[in-house]
Amino acid sequence: MFNIDEQTSKIERLYRELSGQEPKRSDRPVAPIPPDANPEQYVQENLQRLEVALRGLVGTSQDFTVSTLAPRLAVFETEQEWRCVVEMPGVKKGDLALQLNQGVLRISAARGLPGLTEQSSRPVYSELAPCRFERSLIIPAYVKFESVDARLENGILIVRCQKDPSALRRDVKVEVA
Repeated sequence: MFNIDEQTSKIERLYRELSGQEPKRSDRPVAPIPPDANPEQYVQENLQRLEVALRGLVGTSQDFTVSTLAPRLAVFETEQEWRCVVEMPGVKKGDLALQLNQGVLRISAARGLPGLTEQSSRPVYSELAPCRFERSLIIPAYVKFESVDARLENGILIVRCQKDPSALRRDVKVEVA
């Protein structure tokens, strides 16, 4: 089980080791948790990213562990379409998988160590790490599922779906007998 207080203490110790200073504290949130995110998972993933970045500053040559991250996304809609834009830095088309099952879009991808061009080369210093991206989101009921179109360009995945106006939910007055 992931213990946020324990992980935060671990990050604070690492910060002290690197900077020789106490971490700065604030009463206001630095990065609000997106409304569609699982708060515990969101905090866990961001603490993992921070730890990887801080350990990279030390220049350790430890083996990289592949962590699973939820990529950041934005959802847009017009009268004709529903669109989701997802950050997938360093992911190649062949390493990306999308599934639409029972109204849930599952996005998963794997990224190796960016910049590693030869098997014989080894990182001497890196703030980058191989990782897996996984994200699931519910597709609205008014979307035509058979119209899904996905494109990966410059590390950005764009998923488009056409809307079906006949499937829009309507308010209905229900008479009680």
